[in-house]
Amino acid sequence: MAPRSVLISGTSTGIGAACVARLAAEGWRVYAGVRKEADADRLTADVQGDVVPVILDVTNASHIASVLARVEDDVGQLEGLVNNAGVGQGGPIELLGDQDWQSTFDVNFFGLVALTREAFPLVRRGEGRFVHIGSIAGRVGGGGLGPYTSSKHAVEGFNWALREELRRSDMSSSVVEPGSIATAIWEKGDDTLDQLEARLDAVSAERYRHLVDATRGFIADGRQRGIDPDKVAQAVEHALTARRPRARYLVGADARIIGTVVTRFPDRAREAALALSNRLMARKGRKLR
Repeated sequence: MAPRSVLISGTSTGIGAACVARLAAEGWRVYAGVRKEADADRLTADVQGDVVPVILDVTNASHIASVLARVEDDVGQLEGLVNNAGVGQGGPIELLGDQDWQSTFDVNFFGLVALTREAFPLVRRGEGRFVHIGSIAGRVGGGGLGPYTSSKHAVEGFNWALREELRRSDMSSSVVEPGSIATAIWEKGDDTLDQLEARLDAVSAERYRHLVDATRGFIADGRQRGIDPDKVAQAVEHALTARRPRARYLVGADARIIGTVVTRFPDRAREAALALSNRLMARKGRKLR
């Protein structure tokens, strides 16, 4: 019997790499999307099992076509597609340009849509599942994270629409909503924040100091409290294999608190809770100046 096959985007580090390791260990053939040959070599060396690295930039239509053609030739179907590729972009909305928004949506949303659409025939043939890595930020927005949280809100809406369209089929769609996860995103966040601060003139630096402090505190907190990315991989595995996969998976204590408690508050109470959290993060960020 041929092994089950899954295509995962964004597997060079973090959540994507953890998904590759877990599913390969469970006997899946994993087509692992990376953007660099060096990342492909590292995956092959580090992960045991049936791992097939493929060069995949989800914003590149020719990459998508080439990878799916490879899967078609190799196995002819997919039992799973995991949309994990993503980027973070933040800053005050007043100061962000069109490219800041476009580049984030190109990867986090439009690339996800394109890969899902083009993979449909293979997933349908395998009676498979679509799993999208969202974020708890897709449920509750935060100041300074406009492009990122907006793109993750879009993923939420996409998942619900796709689930409804698949209701009469053997396929399904789920979204995984992690909170703070121990990945390289926090180091990247530091770099992005440094670049943002360098762009601020004196007036903007003073006007948005609280936002910069809160973001720096949030990054420090995430680096300290982030949980093992394998916890996300476990949720992905459940979404791919369970008899009745869930519509959404909250991963991490912070995600569960926000997703099951804070999101049910009346608007003013929710804003007050988030404002308190931001003040605490700003206090932590000020200590790191």
